[in-house]
Amino acid sequence: MNEIKLVVEGYYEILNLHKALLEAKFHKNPDNFYVAGSPFIAKICNNIVDMLTEYEIEEKGKDTWGEWRKIENQNLFKERAVENAQNVAWERLSYEEKELLTKNIFSPFTFTENDVIDFIKMVDGKFNIV
Repeated sequence: MNEIKLVVEGYYEILNLHKALLEAKFHKNPDNFYVAGSPFIAKICNNIVDMLTEYEIEEKGKDTWGEWRKIENQNLFKERAVENAQNVAWERLSYEEKELLTKNIFSPFTFTENDVIDFIKMVDGKFNIV
């Protein structure tokens, strides 16, 4: 397939694209549960926040996105991620698939391996998986 480019002009367009994608990934009642764990959407979300961070550092000399981006600072998004993970046949996934799905679900947030382990345990607990 030929490369297709999307041109986003300016900070506010990319910021609003970021907001729309967050809404789609962490919506309480999504129409498509697979958006939250899509590796394609995860990559796009990470790239967008990287661009917003870079812009802020270049233009303002500071990085407020770094703290915002830590999953440990995002209880609402974590709660929604747990809810959404329960809707994608979680109980049938291998541990490795759960790890990959968790990392995709968490994007554009940054996280530690312990965050991933804790998340998997939390979702497994919803299904009584030991």
